[in-house]
Amino acid sequence: MMAALIRKFLPERSGTAAIEFAIVLPLMLGMVAGAVELGRAFQVYNAVNRLATQYAFTWADCSDSPAGTCLTELSSYTASFSLANIAPLLITSNISLRMFQVTVNGSAANVVYAYPSGQTLTSAETTAATSTLTNGQTGVVVSVSYVHQLIVFSTLMSPIIGSSFTIAYTVVQVKA
Repeated sequence: MMAALIRKFLPERSGTAAIEFAIVLPLMLGMVAGAVELGRAFQVYNAVNRLATQYAFTWADCSDSPAGTCLTELSSYTASFSLANIAPLLITSNISLRMFQVTVNGSAANVVYAYPSGQTLTSAETTAATSTLTNGQTGVVVSVSYVHQLIVFSTLMSPIIGSSFTIAYTVVQVKA
């Protein structure tokens, strides 16, 4: 009975294209959405890199004469309009900026100026400074972190990775 019923529908081909389309469409949409998210993440990574690099180059050129000039210059970098001018793609409220002027003595990096005030170097920042700067050299360490919000996959991926992830970049520049 059942075999006869199955044989009756086997030669029937109407609706096959619709079923194939229903199977392939979600896969294709998922691939397109994944490409969009990956492209956005790459753009954000480049913007974070550009922001950190620009700040490191600019602040490394600061001459601290009279004393405190670099600290005054540092405060102008942290304004939201400065962040938005360098990296307009980024949402300024999602940016976390840490800037240090350091002098390396042996394997230790001593902080001269810090933003935010009173901050200390993380172990990763200390390692980056001591591996780039030689003994007695002064330089700047700029770390930028950005909380990137997913658009397409935010609901789907939130149970797995959350609806956002942090992109971070650290730059060390020798002080001129």
